[in-house]
Amino acid sequence: MKISSVLLHTVIRLGIPPQKVLLAVSDLVALLGTFCFVLLLRISFDGFTCGESYVPPLLLLLSGPVLAAFLGLYPLITLPAPHEIRRLATVATLLYALILGMVFMNQSSDELSRFIIGAGWFLSLFTLPVMRALCRNRFARRSWWGTPLLILDHGKTASHLWHDLKRHPERGLNPVDIFDLPDDPKTLEAQLSGLARRWPGAIAMVVQHPGEGAGLDFVSEVNRHFSRVLLVPAFGKGFRVQWLSPCDLGYIVGLQLRQNLHDTWRICLKRAIDLLVCIAFMPLLLLIGAVFALLIVCDNPGPVLYRQGRIGRNGKSIGVYKFRTMVRNADAVLKEMLEKNPQLAEEWKKDQKLRRDPRVTRVGAFLRKTSLDELPQLINVVTGDMSLVGPRPIVEGEREKYGPVFDEYCRVRPGITGLWQVSGRNDTTYAERVAYDHYYINNWSVWMDVWILCRTVPVVLTGYGAY
Repeated sequence: MKISSVLLHTVIRLGIPPQKVLLAVSDLVALLGTFCFVLLLRISFDGFTCGESYVPPLLLLLSGPVLAAFLGLYPLITLPAPHEIRRLATVATLLYALILGMVFMNQSSDELSRFIIGAGWFLSLFTLPVMRALCRNRFARRSWWGTPLLILDHGKTASHLWHDLKRHPERGLNPVDIFDLPDDPKTLEAQLSGLARRWPGAIAMVVQHPGEGAGLDFVSEVNRHFSRVLLVPAFGKGFRVQWLSPCDLGYIVGLQLRQNLHDTWRICLKRAIDLLVCIAFMPLLLLIGAVFALLIVCDNPGPVLYRQGRIGRNGKSIGVYKFRTMVRNADAVLKEMLEKNPQLAEEWKKDQKLRRDPRVTRVGAFLRKTSLDELPQLINVVTGDMSLVGPRPIVEGEREKYGPVFDEYCRVRPGITGLWQVSGRNDTTYAERVAYDHYYINNWSVWMDVWILCRTVPVVLTGYGAY
């Protein structure tokens, strides 16, 4: 038997969730690996000599998982990505602040390199979440990953929760069974007793529907048999998805909503990040843009850029720039194709896209696959019509598909990338796209933007969901 299998079985027998151990190990590898990498980099390029003064910082970094545990970074149910990134950044910042404090107290500033401390902290902000993502990607679909979850529903509408959690095992929940809660007290008692004996360490998810409570108190009954109960209120179709924070109000519990779009300081910070990123990468982007412009002209003579009317913030009409990826008379070609081919017309009517669009040029196909055709939209970001992150800008014909969500869409600047792009993009339905935009707007934070920008890089490199 492999050593890893022996360790895994030992951890499980001790009652420790394997995912917590693996995430702690990934955090430790990220912290120590980053520090050692920066240290070796300094030694290689500067002839720097490493002395014993670097042993205490390394030992201090070993306490990283302990600090992370105190900050709640190893829960059974995975934290929302923006919250996790924020707490990981807090862990890295506190650890390197302690290292600086140790340097000050020991008066060893001449022995420790400021570059190593500064670069180690900065890179740790990226390596910590990246290592966690790699860990989940590698192990999340193993049978031992996640906590067993029993879904208990009285309204027979929780099947979508089952399928969604099965598609996303990285959330830390592993659905093992789903049951309908009976109205008869004796039948309910027998069912819950049997489930508790069969799955002693499981979390019981109770889907609570509006209007329930006149009969049995399902939550209290389930709580008698399971140590951990996850209550999922079913607010109805009209409820708009929000991040809710429970508040103890004495003998009742309230759910607090926070809408960051009302915070002027956060909005200004988002705009500042947009401008700083554009300015920082502008020289490189201009060079890349010049190469693509030459390729576009050589492949199909005509304009390099294409400007299309879209709906922006507050419903204002904006002109969005893109590299031209189609033949020059693309609109006329599309009209002719749709008239001749009813199947293509139906596909276009559904999502305003064609999976195999004959209008697309060879260079255009590559630009679309990598999403690099949207690079000129940085012009729109600088002018203030768009942001780096936000809902994709829509055309007038898509207004109806957004329904009541359109009013919320108009509250923010559309983005070059967004939650929809990093969550499947064209492999999702239009209704799911609207739902992703809806979720982003209602739960927006600067940390969510940071997470989406980081997720955008592998999506662009792999071309996932793009065509």
